[in-house]
Amino acid sequence: MADTLTCLQFLSAEHFTSGADIAASLGVSRASVSTALASAEDYGVTLTRRTGAGYRLSTPIEWLSRDRVLAALPAGSHIDIDVVARTDSTNRRLLAAPVHGKALVAEWQDGGRGRLGRRWLAQLGGSLMFSLGWRFEGGTAGLSGLSLAVGAIVAGALADAGVAAVRLKWPNDLLLDGAKVGGILIEISGDAMGPTDAVIGIGLNLIAPAAVTDQACAGLAGHGLVPGRNALLAQLLTALESGLAEFTEHGFAPFKQRWESFSAWQGQQVELVAPDGSRRAGVLAGLADDGSLRLTTDAGELVVHTGDLSLRRTEPAR
Repeated sequence: MADTLTCLQFLSAEHFTSGADIAASLGVSRASVSTALASAEDYGVTLTRRTGAGYRLSTPIEWLSRDRVLAALPAGSHIDIDVVARTDSTNRRLLAAPVHGKALVAEWQDGGRGRLGRRWLAQLGGSLMFSLGWRFEGGTAGLSGLSLAVGAIVAGALADAGVAAVRLKWPNDLLLDGAKVGGILIEISGDAMGPTDAVIGIGLNLIAPAAVTDQACAGLAGHGLVPGRNALLAQLLTALESGLAEFTEHGFAPFKQRWESFSAWQGQQVELVAPDGSRRAGVLAGLADDGSLRLTTDAGELVVHTGDLSLRRTEPAR
């Protein structure tokens, strides 16, 4: 039986490809290819079909290429990369065998996860979904603020790539025009005293997913984004390699002001909603030295340490 994703990777938007040619390449029947491509819309892909000619993508897809990404990394980089067509979760797969400096990027994730167990939705060819393994010789106590540092690194790299309007929402969302354009999920394994392996998962929408979610979503394309998928991935990995080396040496301190400069709602009225539904309102004052959130409330300053909360902007009372 032919796999839909595998068959789609034979197609382009420039010319038609016959089902017979795909079938011959995969060693399956032509009917199997036809059945597989009938599910293209499940991946957010629209095909043009022509009798006697075959199939063509209605919208171009820049397929990910390990060679192209590695070639775009700077000389002296120690990042390695594996590209897979599909996996359940790049984070889960790397956690099984973490390797320092190894990036895993997937065209498609069947079980991509966001914060608080939310599913990460994407469109084939319209996103970047990757994880990076990084070893810290110290224990987990030294990783305070890591997700915020990664957010500042990614936002800075996206600004360099032409999208200057990306903002950060504590603790690990990236926003564009108030809608979610990306997220960060970091998972840790190892000894409390070290060494510690971190798997840094990053999902970015280049095209806003068509699937309905519980929050507004945006895409980077159309907002000044210059590089294609492979070049953008290389830029992000380059920035992460440099930034994580800085974090290893200096901790969160160098990233505090950078994060605040990208903060979506700095100085604005916000509300924190706990899992039990309780709410706390205040003005977003910035970050503490360890990356905790500082809120100015009627009762004084409130420092919030946990990220298991939903942060929302609210309109000030009139």
